[in-house]
Amino acid sequence: MGSPWSELLANLAVVAMFVSVWIHTHVWLDRRPAVVKAAAFGLLMGAGAIILMLTPMQLQPGVFVDLRATMIAVAGFFGGPVAGIVAGVMAGAFRVFEGGIGALAGAVGIAATMLVGIAGNLALRGRAPTMRDIMILGAATACGSLLGLSVLPRSVVETVLPEVAFPSTLLIFVSVAMSGLALYQERRRIEALQSRRIFKAVVETLPDCLNVKDLDGRFIVANPATAELMHAPDARALIGKTDFDFYPSETAQVFRADELAALASGVSTTIEQHLQHEDGTDGWLATLKAPFRDRAGTIVGLITHNRDITERKQLQTELAESQARLGDALTHMADGLVMFDRDGRLVLCNAQYRAMFPKTADIRVPGADHRDILRASAARGEGITPPDAVEAWVAEIMALQTQASHRQIRLADGRWLDVRTRPTGDGGSLSVFSDITEAKQVEAELMAANEKLNLLAHRDGLTELLTRRAFDEALAREFARGRRNTTPLSLLIIDVDWFKRFNDHYGHPAGDECLRNVSRCIEATARRPADAAARYGGEEFAVVLPETDARGAFVIAETLRGKVRDLGLAHAGSEKGIVTVSIGVGTFDGGADIEIADLLRRADEALYGAKAAGRDRVHGWRPHLSEPRSTGSRRKA
Repeated sequence: MGSPWSELLANLAVVAMFVSVWIHTHVWLDRRPAVVKAAAFGLLMGAGAIILMLTPMQLQPGVFVDLRATMIAVAGFFGGPVAGIVAGVMAGAFRVFEGGIGALAGAVGIAATMLVGIAGNLALRGRAPTMRDIMILGAATACGSLLGLSVLPRSVVETVLPEVAFPSTLLIFVSVAMSGLALYQERRRIEALQSRRIFKAVVETLPDCLNVKDLDGRFIVANPATAELMHAPDARALIGKTDFDFYPSETAQVFRADELAALASGVSTTIEQHLQHEDGTDGWLATLKAPFRDRAGTIVGLITHNRDITERKQLQTELAESQARLGDALTHMADGLVMFDRDGRLVLCNAQYRAMFPKTADIRVPGADHRDILRASAARGEGITPPDAVEAWVAEIMALQTQASHRQIRLADGRWLDVRTRPTGDGGSLSVFSDITEAKQVEAELMAANEKLNLLAHRDGLTELLTRRAFDEALAREFARGRRNTTPLSLLIIDVDWFKRFNDHYGHPAGDECLRNVSRCIEATARRPADAAARYGGEEFAVVLPETDARGAFVIAETLRGKVRDLGLAHAGSEKGIVTVSIGVGTFDGGADIEIADLLRRADEALYGAKAAGRDRVHGWRPHLSEPRSTGSRRKA
């Protein structure tokens, strides 16, 4: 048996060997399931514990210790419960099989260190262990290994414990710390390697350009996207080269100036760069330049990240041009245009829209609420809105914004606006305002002209009474109504006595004035809305009297005859000395089986009777007046 120190070194060598074996072989198991890898780690550590039990250290004659606890605790701590149990069972089974007075104590110590390792692993909760965790593990393992002594006879404990406790715990602590440190460093190495692999994969698959240059602008690292951007065969072709080897001199000089500015500032900067290639193609880059520092904080290079924004720049240019064209169109269009969002906020309007509402132009701006605009318009007297109906008017306008509508509004200053509203896809609305004041004025003038033409078509130009055609329409309408309602209808036919003599003596202008005076008397007599008076032809007039029987018609006719006499118009050609009229009255009682022609004939015959009786008279129709004679053969005198 050698000295304790040589035995110590041998034990430590065994621990180091088995840890080293795992460090150099575990990569073969990385693709295996986790439980398989853990079991393999437990088997290796269990074998190491058995080897250590076969090569114990003799501290005193008859007193042997080994570092089995290190292997078992490390297995449970770094490999998890599966590895800890496998290593512990292997070591415990061997110790029991080996037998001896200390078999039970050894098994208890193995179980205690196995539980320490597994408990430590569970306490990590999946995180990577730290140096502090390893130190705690070493101390706990050293203490746990002493638990086996508690089952020895008291006399043996009192003899062995003072000799074994301190050196054995110290050795176990040191061996656990060394083993844990080696595995800790291996884990960090593996994690770093994985991180580098991931980083390399990310950098190489990154669609954006990523590279690192030294202080002289030479490429140190570059990804494939950088090579593609610079039209290089691959990323390796860039190493040791500068931008001057791939870009036109002017472009490379601009890029180098940007790099020097970033190095001088010492902070990360983001800029846009215009890119030009030797083949004449160009583009735009969004570039991040960040100084690269060593551990001492000294700048040793520059990290550059480029993103091709050529397409975005083109879209921005096209958008700017479209917006400019839209702005020009909105500025120069004759109509006013306004857009509101779904909440009624003004989003867009042109100058013409604001000019159409001078009293509220100051609030018709983006962001203004449509309701506030309408209320201000009513308050400032811009529109024609009753003060007590403003809110109802506002609600009506807001409701129209949700549907396609076409309306015309009149402003207080007399202007007319045509408003066409269409809802937009996002819940808002677009309205176009057109000034139609001139069109409205033309429309009003046209209506007035049409009314005047209508009046001329239905009114006699001299007397302003109805024309013969309009009279026929009125007579037909009232005759049909009388028959339908069984109500009477009377017809007066009036003739100016000896009018031809009047014209021959006083002249046609005086004759026209005479007819106008007679027509005014007729209008003054037939005053009811339904009464219709007309110039029937020459000096002859006719009056339709709805809902008037023969007696009532006779009274009206006498009143008219008196009014004409009261004019006192001199008539040298009449034995009366003044202008007079003769009137014939025909009546339809509503139930008689006669036609309009019969009514006209009766009134005409009554007029003939009045003239035959000496003129300046009113005669009603009587059956005995009917005499065979040709229509229109009345004597004109």
